[in-house]
Amino acid sequence: MSRQERLSNDEFLTRLTTLFTSTHSSGHGSIYLTQKPLVSTEDSTSSSSPPQVLIRATDGLSKSHRVAKSGNNKSKSQSAGSIRPKVRLATVVEAEDVDSFYVKYAESCKKGMEALRKRDKKKAKEKAKAKKKGKSSTAPVKAAS
Repeated sequence: MSRQERLSNDEFLTRLTTLFTSTHSSGHGSIYLTQKPLVSTEDSTSSSSPPQVLIRATDGLSKSHRVAKSGNNKSKSQSAGSIRPKVRLATVVEAEDVDSFYVKYAESCKKGMEALRKRDKKKAKEKAKAKKKGKSSTAPVKAAS
């Protein structure tokens, strides 16, 4: 696995916004956001340094066979032409900058999620109702003698 470069906090937020925009313009896709405390690999007995937070974002694309699998109704030549490299973003946030970073991060995420389509619950309810109705009508009926 290749090591991803760590960006400055502002550069990370700029590229994250671009990632949201490009995913939305393509019509579909996923963005994975992760965060975890960053533990230094140096001498663990000298824990005088404040904890840091590692924030990562990726567009979810990985190996070409997974990308090709997502486009089942396309031919291999069409899906091979649309393969994009996986986007990996990472930044390290210092403990004293966490609050200000999260304000900007939350704003960026909210703007990226504004364009999401709401789930159509009505269709799901109709399917469940039809399925339930179909099961009750297929039950064997005893003939009256």
